[in-house]
Amino acid sequence: MPGAIPSEIDIFTIDTVQRYPLGTKLERGDNIFRYVEFGGTTAAGDMIQAEGPDGAHDDLDPSGGLVAVGSKVITISTAITLVKDEYAGGYFVIEADAGAGYAYQVTANDADAAAGGATVTIRDGLAVAITSASDAKLVKSRYQEVIEMPTTVTGLVVGASLGVGADGSFGWATTRGPAAVLTDGTVVIGQHVRASDGTAGAVEALDRDGSAEDEPELGYVMDVGPTTEFSLIFLTTE
Repeated sequence: MPGAIPSEIDIFTIDTVQRYPLGTKLERGDNIFRYVEFGGTTAAGDMIQAEGPDGAHDDLDPSGGLVAVGSKVITISTAITLVKDEYAGGYFVIEADAGAGYAYQVTANDADAAAGGATVTIRDGLAVAITSASDAKLVKSRYQEVIEMPTTVTGLVVGASLGVGADGSFGWATTRGPAAVLTDGTVVIGQHVRASDGTAGAVEALDRDGSAEDEPELGYVMDVGPTTEFSLIFLTTE
């Protein structure tokens, strides 16, 4: 795939052909954009998030006893279902026991139909040896199969969609800077906004109802739109 050339990119084009590596970064003025794969239906101005982690791909056991420092190919003994390269660009994380505390970027994985023996290839090789007793997990790239941000956030918020996305399509998202974003309730210029817990894909005032809040802060208001319509938000998700 070609590299991103800013003067030739239409940031509003969404199609089914992957034209750049996922996560490709594009800077224009105050804005940062990232190239993403959509994993569900989104509308222009929807906040989008990374796909939530798959619990079936947690607590994985490496096979083969000791896996030495520097190894780049790890075989998983746990029976899991994988699509080829679905974790490319994501992370192989050692959660407990030997090698715990390290996260390795994945470059490839093979397909596996719950039979065990899947292999995962990491970019830099193991910094610390792991064993079959180590607990590992796989986490996808935050730019792969993004979805409309639900009212209960289940993955890292990426930014705002720049068009109508569908499962298997590719396009750009605003991750920092001014963006038209769906707004839930009343917001105030200059004040911060958070993920809405009432409207999927929307932002709302950080302290609208005075209750305890644990939704992520996403930016601040540049201009106010009508309630349940679109405001101009300076996003700070990157």
